[in-house]
Amino acid sequence: MELRQITYFIAVAEELHFGRAAERCHIAQPPLSQQIKRLEEELGVTLLERTSRRVVLTPEGKEFLKRCKDVRDRLNEAVICIQDMAKGLEGQLRVGFIGPASLSKLPRAIRAFRERNPRIRLDFSAQSTSEQLPLLRGDRLDIAFVRLFGHDTSGLNSLLFLREPYVLAIPEDHRFADRETLDIADLEGEPLIFNQRIAQPALYRSLIGSFHKAGFMPNIVQEVNTEQSTVALVATGLGCALVPASSASSYRSGVAFRPLTGDLPQWEITALWKKKNQSVILQKFLDVAREFREVQ
Repeated sequence: MELRQITYFIAVAEELHFGRAAERCHIAQPPLSQQIKRLEEELGVTLLERTSRRVVLTPEGKEFLKRCKDVRDRLNEAVICIQDMAKGLEGQLRVGFIGPASLSKLPRAIRAFRERNPRIRLDFSAQSTSEQLPLLRGDRLDIAFVRLFGHDTSGLNSLLFLREPYVLAIPEDHRFADRETLDIADLEGEPLIFNQRIAQPALYRSLIGSFHKAGFMPNIVQEVNTEQSTVALVATGLGCALVPASSASSYRSGVAFRPLTGDLPQWEITALWKKKNQSVILQKFLDVAREFREVQ
């Protein structure tokens, strides 16, 4: 069975006249009649009752007409859908991000993208950098917002989305609360909460190196795996913590934030995507991301 036979049958069934159907399909009447006959022979069913005066659909023909219209409509929808996908008007984008990215302007960028592209579905995955990279390379993510420090990014394009300094999160009744700014040297002997070494080993070493340059070893009393957990423990009075400046924009009862000077690495979030990914939808998302990037 060929698609053109279905097209011819719909025309005859709607016109109930082979001559008009032939004109509608831009073919001669004899070839049209022949195609309908072949269709009926293939199905083993009579679809049309023909007399010298009229053409009538059989009950089987009426049902087949309904099904053929469904096929035609779904095919038309499929054509429109893939054309819209090629234009970046419809489709799907899978976005991965680390938890702290939710404190940046990424949520605002996502909202702006959705408002401009309401027919594009966004799927989100909140995971660590180490978890996102294989998903990106395995085509299970289209773009990943990660924190890079010594990671292998071969085969990937990148866009620095956020760069900001560290600040010090302190319990609100801490002795540092009256200070406007602090220096890393002020933290000698101070109980500190650090992100886990296993999560970002290269960054962990860099931060430890910053304390070494200041002339002392940090007094780490607890290691945690998320920025949110870090700030929550600061609120309990367990210690102070180095956190990205954007954390200060998220109010947390019992916690204050102070600018911190010293030889410290910058806190960065980078967008990554595969070099071979030429998706129009991805490019449109990157255009929006560039509008909201923050690089201090």
